[in-house]
Amino acid sequence: MTVTKVLVAFKTSESDRSIIEEILAEIAVLEFVDEGTRDELIAKIRDADIVIAGYLPKSVLENAEKLKFIQTVTAGVDRYDFEYLRKRNIFLASSKGCNARQVAEHAFALLLALAKRVTVYDNMMKEGKWVPYTRETMVEDLEDKILGIIGYGNIGREIAKIAKAFNMKIYAIKRNPSKRDSLVDFLGTFEDIEYVLSVSDFVIVALPLTEDTYGSIGEKQLSLMKKTAYIINISRGAVIDENALYKALVDGWISGAGIDVWWFYPPDPRTPSQLKIHKLNSVIATPHKAGWTRHAREKCIRFACQNVRRYIEKKEVLNIVDYDSQY
Repeated sequence: MTVTKVLVAFKTSESDRSIIEEILAEIAVLEFVDEGTRDELIAKIRDADIVIAGYLPKSVLENAEKLKFIQTVTAGVDRYDFEYLRKRNIFLASSKGCNARQVAEHAFALLLALAKRVTVYDNMMKEGKWVPYTRETMVEDLEDKILGIIGYGNIGREIAKIAKAFNMKIYAIKRNPSKRDSLVDFLGTFEDIEYVLSVSDFVIVALPLTEDTYGSIGEKQLSLMKKTAYIINISRGAVIDENALYKALVDGWISGAGIDVWWFYPPDPRTPSQLKIHKLNSVIATPHKAGWTRHAREKCIRFACQNVRRYIEKKEVLNIVDYDSQY
């Protein structure tokens, strides 16, 4: 009987290992290595049949002589070299959907903080300033406002569920809207993105990063938005053109932005924005933490392991990445 070797190539805690062993120990040989330990990772990946990881570069995968399947513990897979995986006939599956609710909650936290000017007034209070009751100091309503959701997948739909509780009108964009959705007031394709941007009071970007979506929200799109509108990005930084967003914020095309995903990450010295967008007063910034909760982590690890088990047992594997669509 052939023994399947599964390499767990991300930093695990004792509770993480407990979940992994509970699901996989009886049907596979498990090895653990921190993905940051490059030499050990390369040594252990050589005879691995399956890898559970976050992201592994091509320079590491080239050493994987038997690898047939990569299961990520993350939703995003945009950093992988899809053509290389295709040539090697290596399957890639994501854990998309596992942290959708948590990311949606974070998106709404940013939206609420912008609409209610939470950080602005918090800073003023800390400085000993009382905010007077004037028209200029009023905060925004959410009821009956239009929320544009650009990317109506797992996360987008969770955002819509929350928005409904605030009696917002929901206009969503989806690549292939195959059927009507009771949560939304308007569901369009990418051909309708400029319309949705132009009528929305708040916009949340929830698109995967692909060749088609890279920089897809640029000057033209941002210039169509209302001056009173806010944009929130919880997808990938590069979906929005950095220069265009900077111009839109500085020149007052829009009122503000809530950003959790960035154009640059450590150790890049430009982190998180080479234009210092995170320092603008009209921006609320968080360091890519939308999906980083205890429950979401456990859920993603459990899903990843169950999906690996499905692969080993020759059952239907979920969330297989389509290398043509890139997600």
